[in-house]
Amino acid sequence: MVNRRLLRTKAFQSLYAFRQAERADYQLAFDQIADSFLPNLDLMIPKEQQMLKLDALRKLAEQRFEELFNLKSTNDDIPAEAKNAARYALESYKSYVKKDKATITDNMVAEVESVYDAYLKMLQLLLEITEIAVWDEQRRLVETDHRTSRLARNQVLIALKNLPMFTTGIIRSNAKWTEDDQNMLRKLFLEAILPDTTFQSYLRTTKHTFEEDLALVQYLVKTFVLKHHIIADYFEEKDLNWNENKDVLKSLCVKTFKIEKVEELVLQPLALNWDDDKHFFVDLFNNVLDNDESYEKLITDQTKNWEGDRLAMTDMLILKLGLAEMIHFTSIPVKVSINEYIELAKNYSTPKSGQFINGLLDVLSQKLQKEGIIRKSGRGLIDNK
Repeated sequence: MVNRRLLRTKAFQSLYAFRQAERADYQLAFDQIADSFLPNLDLMIPKEQQMLKLDALRKLAEQRFEELFNLKSTNDDIPAEAKNAARYALESYKSYVKKDKATITDNMVAEVESVYDAYLKMLQLLLEITEIAVWDEQRRLVETDHRTSRLARNQVLIALKNLPMFTTGIIRSNAKWTEDDQNMLRKLFLEAILPDTTFQSYLRTTKHTFEEDLALVQYLVKTFVLKHHIIADYFEEKDLNWNENKDVLKSLCVKTFKIEKVEELVLQPLALNWDDDKHFFVDLFNNVLDNDESYEKLITDQTKNWEGDRLAMTDMLILKLGLAEMIHFTSIPVKVSINEYIELAKNYSTPKSGQFINGLLDVLSQKLQKEGIIRKSGRGLIDNK
């Protein structure tokens, strides 16, 4: 299932993507200013003569834009063309950033929810294998010991196929394996599953108990659906965050078939309470952006020997996430938050970042608790001394 650790990671990745988008939007503003001062080729004035004046206006507009961007006032008297170009560029920049924030917020939620679609597709893979097993037997001209169609009588797979929520989910998410995928799946079956000794042993028996059917399905899931390189390569190509998502998918698939009778077969939820987790996820992301300047000041005040721009951007984002969580989410213990962001730093920042994040968040948490800025309640009070 999706857990808060994964959501913290994805919030960090989304913040990083947003910062990259901001930089691109900033450059677009300068491109817009440059476009405002291109020579008019319809005029009889030579291009070179026009450029002397236009270049001067462009530089003045860029200067005014930077002043407006940094909220600096100026008494310089510059031409209206330069003022207007700077103002329009700033308005465009703010519009681009607003759109990027909305897009990234929507995409980060959709990306987490797409993990569930991949889960359904993995379960559907079992049914695809079943159909290929039937096809494999039907295409044989001579009867052999490979009675692969017996897989279609597996009680667990029949129950899975008949689950109403599963059928609805496949249709909703369009998680079907396409005709283009069939060659890959047949290769998996013929070269990996069919020669497998455990699968061969299963095929040699005419009738199976529920326990035998369940054991085979669990074996197929663990050996082929979750581990075989053909399937891993397929999902890795489709999902840029496969390395993070695969553990969630493994958990969902394994728990699905951790049953004692066929009637217990149900789809696993994406999370125990996705509505709460989604609120935490989006709120954490937005809180960092809404309080960006105040969090940066807290960090830079505590790192006076470091200039803000010398801190790795990843470290700065992780520190801001840690501050947002400690201050804004009163039910999460401080130590839990610090430990989570230490792990995040170890995985996504510099080799020494974990120790740096640990020390700085610990100092900041003590300072902010004394000042009454961090206030915990309920479960947030656990181990909070």
